[in-house]
Amino acid sequence: MQRIFDYIYTTLQKEQGRIWLWFPVFFATGIGIYFTLHQEPSKWLTLGFIESLILLAVLLRHRIFWLRLLLIPASILAGFTLIQVRTIYLSSYQVEIPSQKLYVTGKIQKLDYNTRGNRRMIIDNLKDFDGKSIPGSFRISARMLAEELREGQCVELVAKFFPRAKASLPEGYQFDRKSFYQKLSGSGYAESRVFPIDCSESSSFIENISHKIAHLRSRIINHIKSVLPPDEAAVTAAIVAGEQGGISQELIGHYRDSGLAHFLSISGLHMSMIAGLMFFLIRFLMALIPPLALSFDSKKVSAWFAIFISLVYLFISGMAVPAQRAFIMTFIVLLGVLFDRRAISMQTISWAAVIVLLFSPEALIGASFQMSFAAVIALIAFYEKFAAPLQRFLNSGYGSSFGIIKICKILFLYIIGILISDLVASLATLPFAIYHFNRIAIFTSLANLMAGPIIGFVIMPFTLLSLLLMPLGLDVWCLKIVGFGIGMVNDITYYVSSLPSAGYQVLSMPLWGLLLIIFGGLWLCIWKTHWRYYGFLAIFIGFMSMLTATRPDVLVSENHKLFAVLDNNGYLVALPARGNRFTKQVWLDKTASPALTEEQYKLLRKIYKGGKPKTEWLDLVCKKDYCLYRNRVKITKSGKLYVDGKEVNSASQHGAAIYLENTAHIVTVRDYIGNRLWNQ
Repeated sequence: MQRIFDYIYTTLQKEQGRIWLWFPVFFATGIGIYFTLHQEPSKWLTLGFIESLILLAVLLRHRIFWLRLLLIPASILAGFTLIQVRTIYLSSYQVEIPSQKLYVTGKIQKLDYNTRGNRRMIIDNLKDFDGKSIPGSFRISARMLAEELREGQCVELVAKFFPRAKASLPEGYQFDRKSFYQKLSGSGYAESRVFPIDCSESSSFIENISHKIAHLRSRIINHIKSVLPPDEAAVTAAIVAGEQGGISQELIGHYRDSGLAHFLSISGLHMSMIAGLMFFLIRFLMALIPPLALSFDSKKVSAWFAIFISLVYLFISGMAVPAQRAFIMTFIVLLGVLFDRRAISMQTISWAAVIVLLFSPEALIGASFQMSFAAVIALIAFYEKFAAPLQRFLNSGYGSSFGIIKICKILFLYIIGILISDLVASLATLPFAIYHFNRIAIFTSLANLMAGPIIGFVIMPFTLLSLLLMPLGLDVWCLKIVGFGIGMVNDITYYVSSLPSAGYQVLSMPLWGLLLIIFGGLWLCIWKTHWRYYGFLAIFIGFMSMLTATRPDVLVSENHKLFAVLDNNGYLVALPARGNRFTKQVWLDKTASPALTEEQYKLLRKIYKGGKPKTEWLDLVCKKDYCLYRNRVKITKSGKLYVDGKEVNSASQHGAAIYLENTAHIVTVRDYIGNRLWNQ
């Protein structure tokens, strides 16, 4: 045992410069612990832990080693306390949802589109017909608009309201938790036209600024649509103004299965390219004017301009959370340039993570945060390990002159760089793609190799030029070049996604497996000595946890109107039912089950109506009033469920998954989501 302690102590001495990188990890761990709890923790218990740590710090104030060690639980507790306080504060937005259709007036705070392309509004300051206030904010979908609306406008409409949607199956996505942290009290849809009216109260200064930015975004989007064809305009609007509502579901599917879906969301790729292009453009222009180049530090001047264009890009992109994270990371990198510090390092990414989590601690559990930081951390670790050998290879034997051989080397390294960077980023984000989306893009390297030069040399440079020239009205030709590049990328996604098994569906690993992979990956990337390779063991065990994942034999929805059963091939089959299309798709995606072919669907309908069963495919026998699955589960067409002769009523539990082992095992959605402030 003493030898183990000596080994740890000796290695930590060698890693002293990297130890502090773990404190953002501990801080994030505290946030993660809060979200894994089944019941809402007591704020008094948290306060007790804080006071205990303060007392320990006072008692150990003369023992530096133990005082430093105390920073670990202090960091964990700080993260836990931050998200608990934020959640308690946001719980004040929970209100009683009106049960009937209401005539309401309210102010539009945000406008976007839903997945069907219909206009969607976040409305607050609601009042009913009698002028009685309705507290909270609601996201309302509307198909009928009296005229084009804008943010900050007051409207009147007849609407039906609903509570925040909960998870539709155990281990499923918790929609209510996301809405809770977006300060949404519920959702709804308009049953009448939406008419603009005069506001009875004036907006604040901050609201006016926000509404003017939103109006500018809307003008930019409409301008793009007037210049480019629909598909090119939709993707261009996504990368310029963060508006993805106009992209067809078919095109989104092509981007997802080809591994280029990240291009549709404004994130580190777009922000870093815009900032980098602006940086080099200003340096180039200053180099053309010797008096400027001699009087000012072109590097720092360029950094200021890059920060400015990044901020402008953040505002017109809608300030979505991924864009905010990308801006913070870009800003920190540019600050490093201003203060003559190394711009890209593990310290940079750790500070970026801390800043993001301080402002939005709930971002930790989102796929976007996890995947973006995983990719950047892995790339920085790879850069730290292999940058020097690559630089030696580039400069070996040919001095600093730009001869033909060096140019060939640069082109070779560019192509290899795209492949290796994509491979490293893809491997780093793979576990999160599996856990959150149950899908692996097999040919992502091929798609990125084909699309990378188009994005880097055509789309993003002319996107920057179009933004700079748009105020002068000279951007049309730039936008057309961007649209040309987008069209080429669209064709690439169509080709790659059409390859066999391009978007491969898999069952996600359990949470404990994902956590092993995360901490194993961090162990591998943060440390620099030989013990970093122990991280591979944790990663391996984490991926092996996928072998423990199983599909339920039966799924039942909250209202008992939708049922799904497992066929003999091990895939989920949703029984015929009207509506519930979204829930069906969520079930199929989460269980990695393919949609039925047209022939299979026709056969299923015949079986469901009492036709001859096809037990070699699906062990389901249906009569006029009920269906019997595997002679153990009885599903009545009136919405009742019996397992081994006992009735199961999961309506109050928001649905359930049933595993038909020797003794039926039932896991409800309530068992999974627990009793937390966002689902009460």
